[in-house]
Amino acid sequence: MTPQTDRLTAPRDHGVAVAARDFVALDGRYILGLAGTGIEIEIDRLRRRWDELTGELVVRCALPGARTIDAHGTISAADFAVGSLRARQERAKLLAQRSQAPTVDWFGLLEEFSALVLTAERRGQPVVHLRDVDRPAPDEDFDVDGLHLLKRHPVILFGDGGTAKSYLALHAAGRLACRGLRVLFADWELASEEHRDRLERLFGPQMPDLLYVRCDRPLVSEVDRLRRIVQDEHVDYGIFDSIAFACDGRPEDAEVAAAYFRAVRALGVGSLHVAHISKAEGSDQKPFGSAFWHNGARMTWFAQRADESPDSRQLTIGCFCRKSNIGPLRPAVGFELTFEGERTTVRRVDLAGVQELAPRVALSQRMAYLLRGGARTIAEIAGELDAKSDSIEKAAKRSDGKLFVRVVGADGINRIGLLRRGAA
Repeated sequence: MTPQTDRLTAPRDHGVAVAARDFVALDGRYILGLAGTGIEIEIDRLRRRWDELTGELVVRCALPGARTIDAHGTISAADFAVGSLRARQERAKLLAQRSQAPTVDWFGLLEEFSALVLTAERRGQPVVHLRDVDRPAPDEDFDVDGLHLLKRHPVILFGDGGTAKSYLALHAAGRLACRGLRVLFADWELASEEHRDRLERLFGPQMPDLLYVRCDRPLVSEVDRLRRIVQDEHVDYGIFDSIAFACDGRPEDAEVAAAYFRAVRALGVGSLHVAHISKAEGSDQKPFGSAFWHNGARMTWFAQRADESPDSRQLTIGCFCRKSNIGPLRPAVGFELTFEGERTTVRRVDLAGVQELAPRVALSQRMAYLLRGGARTIAEIAGELDAKSDSIEKAAKRSDGKLFVRVVGADGINRIGLLRRGAA
């Protein structure tokens, strides 16, 4: 074929008009690809501004001579009003210049792409029949040394300052990463260097692979960036430290809590959120003493510290489940942190044996701890635990055959013992 014949038969628009279209919707992010042309149009970070749908439009082009600005072939990246005719006309002129392909119908492509996006946005999520939806998996949480974290929903760990909440959150993140999960630690308080130092103290030089991102704006402003990271890095779980600094306003305000949880939902992964307590009454029952935070989370844990060791090298923390929408309340769990040289070790402890925290532990847990030494009568248990005999009897009945067993001693007196020695 002669060069002249080739020019006559080759499509003047580089095959754009007849190219197969591939339109993909990815949780608020839309991409239109044109097969065999090297042209791709993408919009992300969609939001409503004065009732106009606006997003960040990125156009990539691999045609010969295109003026790209990065290795991905991007020729334009800027905000774009999807429903604006004028915006499409102006952007089409820019794309014709940047692509060095004036014969391509850029205006027509933007018209086509905008129509697809607007239609997808109007339709939203399709209606489903609940009876046809798959049942949730039986194991809906991660068990991190007794601290249960929901796989698909937000969990809040809250407590006063000095309760090592950030340390516990980082420890949980590392343990999940050791299981092969992709965990993202989003931080509003410290810096990557401090967390890197803590991670090595907790896990040693062969520390797990943990993704980290520093955040400086409220979560509602960071959510688009974080959502992209979650998608691109295939994140399985997120840690957010901490809520107070990630709020776009006063944490006590209802609208602030509502906006925060909407942003969390947009990320599409389970997450643990660190929070402080306020001076309000009942602050040990709800994050910030607020019903809005309590209701928005699917599970909450209250963290309380016991007295430090005399040399301040050890710190014991009790975590008490205050709410669980997915299943029953979880048993209280304790951790002992030991700070020694270049290492920080985290060891699980039984809170029933910690004098300052034992009164907050469920009676059945305290009974199990006591009965490790052998079966006892109800009167003996009540005396040791400073509890009423009726309460001991009720707790024994509730866990009869699961945790406790009734035995008859050589003296013919009924006693309560552990079903399995060492169970708690």
